[in-house]
Amino acid sequence: MKESIEEIFRNLEEISQFDIVIESEIIEKTKSIIKARLHFLKELFVQIYVNIKKPKKSYALILNDRRIFGQDYIFGQWHFHPFESPDEHAKSKIAEEAVTIEEFVERAFVIVSEKLKII
Repeated sequence: MKESIEEIFRNLEEISQFDIVIESEIIEKTKSIIKARLHFLKELFVQIYVNIKKPKKSYALILNDRRIFGQDYIFGQWHFHPFESPDEHAKSKIAEEAVTIEEFVERAFVIVSEKLKII
């Protein structure tokens, strides 16, 4: 069964209650699209974009307006942009595995706390 924008919205509301999220914002929400930000700090956030018509999902960890880690679902396939080289597409079995928004937020927080030592 295909998830709806309302289900994704409710999921984002739940995730926004995590202690690590200081603010959440819905940038765009229609019947088929949602774009949101879950802030760890003012200039450090996870950006979520989902278009259920395409279907397309894009999750990115943004620091100072630049993606530093990401995972996307486009053209029927998952791939990710590793922290070590976020402009590249990683090619591996792990890169092709689906990820939930919650899992991505948790992975992003690990990068922020362990690799960047920001939080």
